[in-house]
Amino acid sequence: MALRTTLLCLVLAAASMLQAQELDFIKTELNHIEMNGDDWSCLAEELLDPSADLPDGKFNILHIGDSHIQADYMTTVTRRLLQQQFGNGGRGCIAALKLAGTNQPANYSFTADATPVERCRLMRRRGNISPGMTGIGVSFGSTRPRKLTVTLHGDDSLFCHVALLHSPSQPSDTSWVEGWQCNSFKLSDYATAYDLPCDTQSATFCVNSQGTLYGAYLTNSQPGIIYNAIGNNGACFADYLKINDFALQTELLSPRLIILSFGTNEAFGRNTDSEIYASIDQLVGQLKAANPQAKFLLTTPMECQRRIRRSRYAINRRIASVRNVILRYGREKHIPVWDLYEIAGGEGSSRLWLSNGLLSSRDHVHCQVIGYELQGSLLADALIGQLMPQQQ
Repeated sequence: MALRTTLLCLVLAAASMLQAQELDFIKTELNHIEMNGDDWSCLAEELLDPSADLPDGKFNILHIGDSHIQADYMTTVTRRLLQQQFGNGGRGCIAALKLAGTNQPANYSFTADATPVERCRLMRRRGNISPGMTGIGVSFGSTRPRKLTVTLHGDDSLFCHVALLHSPSQPSDTSWVEGWQCNSFKLSDYATAYDLPCDTQSATFCVNSQGTLYGAYLTNSQPGIIYNAIGNNGACFADYLKINDFALQTELLSPRLIILSFGTNEAFGRNTDSEIYASIDQLVGQLKAANPQAKFLLTTPMECQRRIRRSRYAINRRIASVRNVILRYGREKHIPVWDLYEIAGGEGSSRLWLSNGLLSSRDHVHCQVIGYELQGSLLADALIGQLMPQQQ
């Protein structure tokens, strides 16, 4: 599949939906990854011959970020396009976001037969429990087993291998899967695994409910891309450093590529450039130590606006400063960067995204769904352009 053709079709479709307005402010000619001296040839080799080094032919990508990632609109498109190109290895990591009282992507459901008695989120901690790798945690506070049902939505959304993600105190020897002949086994201190006899879209797990539940990791029986998206509303680079053993927990995913998408919330906060730089370095350092086989990609935030009066907005000039911190870190540490700020149109682009119906008129920060879908296709295009240039 020629992804640039797909991208062009999406841009044209967006323009059609927006009364045929041209989106020529999107700088598709700049849509590439600045490698900053790094080399991804090893990743390209694995994608060409996944049987060589990848367990079960699974190529794991871990995309960590803020509310732009939690909604999964952008990453859904990137996931779909990459899996169309390289194969669908499964849905990957999902979080019990709705159980924790926050917005959850529409492409999966995570339900329970009881209401959690305690819940926490990365940016809103309460009670005696702490969030895990997904940035959320829920506890049912009972000695009786609880039923947890995981369902994926979509014709190609199947799984047969499941790891429930939980606190280390969660016992793993009393759980079972309703209607299936399979046993649970301890995958790590933070995960209990199940191997189902065939692919399915839904499964119900009866588990001991004394620990804290974070989410699940779902894969199927096929080789290909697994695109894990972990996002939390309001998060900055530094916030993930507050999760106990966050980097250690990501080892479960064996990521070959880790993408970090932050900057919007930093631009609304009070941290200095040097403090932001230090938090990037600390998070990257911890993730590198836990996943020495992984390559990294930083992305910059696109321009947005801040409210200055009840119904008046102005460009948040701090976004450009934070973008420059990320670009500088990438150059100095030889970490590749995808500069969404410039690709999306650069200075003044937020007005164009807003007038074209791509940016939310409610807060002037988040995108409309079609805006996120456009971003997702641009990212997929840039990734394939770097990993498999012959596919362009």
